[in-house]
Amino acid sequence: MAKSIEVTVAGASARVTLWDDLAPKTVAALLESLPLELPLQHCKWSGSACFADVSGGAMAALGALESPVVSIYPGVLAVRPPTPGAPGAELLIAYGDAEYRWPDGRRQVTPVGELEPGARALLDALAATAVKGRTTIRLRAAEGR
Repeated sequence: MAKSIEVTVAGASARVTLWDDLAPKTVAALLESLPLELPLQHCKWSGSACFADVSGGAMAALGALESPVVSIYPGVLAVRPPTPGAPGAELLIAYGDAEYRWPDGRRQVTPVGELEPGARALLDALAATAVKGRTTIRLRAAEGR
């Protein structure tokens, strides 16, 4: 049975199926860090995506990237492990096509899962951050995961 988590933004919730076969260490750190409640905002340089900083716990202790990518597609959840100059991890979720970038160019992230079908309300809540600004994201273990 696939592992999954529940994600909630602005009252909209959806389940994310985790890809522990592609990123076992990152998925394990994410699950160990749950529940999480974090400020979430639109990614200034990455396109149609939002990010949240994770400054403590197992996520902040992650090492190298796993199955690194630059492009993040709608509904994909990804993690950037801590790097010099950015000591915490960064959690990203795309609501459209996105490419992870910093002011100096493209960077890589670890893809960790994807929203299950029927998550339109959550994608809309994520997209609203581009206009409405910062909100809160909540992640918790899904029932029956």
